[in-house]
Amino acid sequence: MTKKNDKKLDKKQIILLSVVGIIVIISLLLIVSGLFGNFENVRLKKNNNEIFTIADLSVNDLKFLSTKEEIEKKLGKPKSTKEFTKKEYKYIEYYYSGLKLTLRENYGDYALVGAEISSSKYKIGRNIKIGNKVLKVINKFKVEYETGNYIYRNYTIDSLNDNLVKDNAYFSYRNNNEIRYYNKDAVIEGNPTNVAELKFSYRFGRINKIIWSYDFK
Repeated sequence: MTKKNDKKLDKKQIILLSVVGIIVIISLLLIVSGLFGNFENVRLKKNNNEIFTIADLSVNDLKFLSTKEEIEKKLGKPKSTKEFTKKEYKYIEYYYSGLKLTLRENYGDYALVGAEISSSKYKIGRNIKIGNKVLKVINKFKVEYETGNYIYRNYTIDSLNDNLVKDNAYFSYRNNNEIRYYNKDAVIEGNPTNVAELKFSYRFGRINKIIWSYDFK
């Protein structure tokens, strides 16, 4: 009887240890991915890499201001389109599988000014694509602060709507589900201000959506 009970106890111990092991592994994954606690408190490593600029705004071989003809030559005809008007400018949205492109009228043609990516088939500048680790993506850009919401900055997010800020304003900040990069052009009197924006959404420590645009603010 004693031997049989010992065998049963050993099986229970094995099951218990397995469950504990799984819990520990899941907890570690959550901590690493920034989902356990506040991601802005995850310590970053400082570097002197380049800040975000419009040179990062691309979709594979397509660049900011690529034309309709160039887009359709590279990607083919879109599955569907949508037209709308904003601030007296006409826009067209092109829909592909895992990709939405936004084009704005530009001297009698239409040019690429925005993209929304949800498929790993497409990459942007610095060879970034869906599925990349969020910390690896952050480290491809300048890191000025090890902790906190801001990753680097010369102005805060308030500068986007502050008419008193006339200089080129740039910054990056993070929270528990996304990282955003901004680069606002210097203000030239009488002209609308352009703002370049790059947003990475992530889940379980990996990028699951990329949105970029460079348009009038």
